[in-house]
Amino acid sequence: MSQSSFHLAILTGAFFLHGASRTQAQGVSLKHPWVEATRFVRHIDSFVPKRMHELGIPGAAVALVDHGEVVWSKGYGVADKATGAAVTPETVFQAASISKSVTAWGVMRLVEKGKLVLDAPVEGYLTPWHLPASQFDRSGVTIRRLLSHTSGLSVRGYAGLERSLPLPTVEQSLSGDTRGAGAVYLEMQPGTGFSYSGGGYTLLQLVIEEVAQEKFSDYMQREVLHPLGMEHSSFEWTPEIQARTASAYDRSGSLLPNYLYTEAAAAGLYTTAVDLAKFVAASMTGPNGEPPGRDVLTPQTIRQMTSPAPATKGTYGLGFQIQELPGGLLMVYHPGGNAGWGAIFAELREKSVGLVVLTNSDSGEILATQAALAFAAQPLYRPILWTALALALLLCSFVGWIRFLLGRGHKQWRWGPPKPGWLKLGCATVLALVACVWWLGWYSDVVSRAMAGLNGVVPADEMPATFRWLTLVVTVWCLVGIASCFTRRVGTRGQGSTLRSFVPYKS
Repeated sequence: MSQSSFHLAILTGAFFLHGASRTQAQGVSLKHPWVEATRFVRHIDSFVPKRMHELGIPGAAVALVDHGEVVWSKGYGVADKATGAAVTPETVFQAASISKSVTAWGVMRLVEKGKLVLDAPVEGYLTPWHLPASQFDRSGVTIRRLLSHTSGLSVRGYAGLERSLPLPTVEQSLSGDTRGAGAVYLEMQPGTGFSYSGGGYTLLQLVIEEVAQEKFSDYMQREVLHPLGMEHSSFEWTPEIQARTASAYDRSGSLLPNYLYTEAAAAGLYTTAVDLAKFVAASMTGPNGEPPGRDVLTPQTIRQMTSPAPATKGTYGLGFQIQELPGGLLMVYHPGGNAGWGAIFAELREKSVGLVVLTNSDSGEILATQAALAFAAQPLYRPILWTALALALLLCSFVGWIRFLLGRGHKQWRWGPPKPGWLKLGCATVLALVACVWWLGWYSDVVSRAMAGLNGVVPADEMPATFRWLTLVVTVWCLVGIASCFTRRVGTRGQGSTLRSFVPYKS
């Protein structure tokens, strides 16, 4: 399982029409008047096929949630390149690390039933396996800290095993039978900081099995997946799930095995775009007043899980990542990346809208993250529009003022060296730098290559369409400002003057 730095480093995306990918439309009409929804669907319809082609992603499925229900879904590309089977919203994908968010619901279900205590040492729930002796305090490893990645445990992620190989038990995985990921042990003092640990969720898987006295996958199916209507989802690769599962591919487009995971809580969820969208919707108030949590969890528990946990610096709750956006909006989300799979879900809590993206490629986590960032930027549509209009009005006023002076003959302007020289030359240089930095930063892949080593990823393409208008206004402002720096007032004309244009400067 690859929990890469894409969701931290990628601040860029791509969005313009490209018809090279095969698109399979499977959707429903938008049911709520979310002002950005229609624009965002158009954005996705252009952005996803184009980026799939550039990144070599065979297939993807996307779903949109609005006010607690799935309102739109669509499949793009192919689930299997050999057969040409199209992706639909019901195609099954591996959800990778998104498994942790769903697992957190299962853990909190036991907390609400009084079978687990959030701040109790996990050692009290373990019988066949225990944390190795350590220089750090093992009693500090609690359920809360396991859920929030502040327990200090090792093992960031897992690689999985091919179907032909026997899967180890959960205890064997915790002890190091992990295809190179290592054993789970305390590597830092619990509660002192955030350190992402898939191993911590494998330990939670063992805790669930110990407390519930049944297989983890069976417990999750009965207590979480089925009650939420996730009928085509499972933590086990059953024959029914296999028949619906897409094929996985690496970055070069070569077929990969469907790797299996003993560590299901950390990386083993199979789901569809529609099912995962139902999971996202369950955290919101439903269209008919259904409470957040949908009676699987209470609304109070949902708020606790999606609020920052101690020692995470505000970036992680109990199974959910948290990102503060401009304007005070909070995005609750979780990305996922296994070998051959990339995914993300994101929710804007204040607007009660959510997005799901699932892909069958190693490059899919890039696409999924870019889509989520584009989703998060949609509320900026109107603020950017009003900013562009205000700047355009000021620009028109400035140009009109100059035109008025020229037309009335009160001023005479000629091209020539800036006077006073250094002041105007400095202003012109600053304006030229603003224009260059704006275009290089927003409309090239310089930022993505410098920050994440990615080529062809353009930040402006994740922004709403109004950002192009803002760019046009900023560019014209810079050009007009530079032009004004290289003109000078050389005299005053009478009322009868007919001077109406710039006159070339002659020394």
